[in-house]
Amino acid sequence: MRPCALCGARAQYRDRTTGEYVCLEHARLAVIAEGPREPGPPLTIRPASLADYHRIEELALYFWDETVVDCFDRQYDVMACPAFLACDGDEVVGVATVAVEEVWNAIVLVMLNVLPAYQGRGGGRSLLDAVREEAQRRGLARILVATTNDDLPALALYQRYGFRITEIVTGRVAQHHGAGLSGFAGIPVRDEVRLEIQLSA
Repeated sequence: MRPCALCGARAQYRDRTTGEYVCLEHARLAVIAEGPREPGPPLTIRPASLADYHRIEELALYFWDETVVDCFDRQYDVMACPAFLACDGDEVVGVATVAVEEVWNAIVLVMLNVLPAYQGRGGGRSLLDAVREEAQRRGLARILVATTNDDLPALALYQRYGFRITEIVTGRVAQHHGAGLSGFAGIPVRDEVRLEIQLSA
């Protein structure tokens, strides 16, 4: 886990051009031509075991400063959720936690994060694939995920994967965390953006 090169805060992204690590406040969007690159070998995905939950807690605290996620008008404790892990060899470098909501005929993706040094190696998409397979194994019709209005990288990932925005709950995140929270590229964090993907039978 690395500090931001500009201020020393926890980095959540890595600049693909310079290799520097940056925090939410210093991350910026840029238009780039996506060409061939050498991101490194793909990360491996596996289900979490009980022994992995200490690492899941570390990742939740690193990215969110909490282990309880408030979304879809519910609270989910990632320490009590089934999880899938992205690994570089034996090191756990990413996580997806889920909650089954039978009444909604859905699986809720509660947390999806990959450490900055390992981004760009397909971990996010592979974790989404594992969640999709789990939902299909359980016979559920859809996957739900919520993110925040500022999290443009997450919104891009989810929509490229096939999720559609279904609702924006204005002010929901500010109500939970308080006003004045600064997110990606300094965008004020205010709203919960809800997305879903329908799964084919």
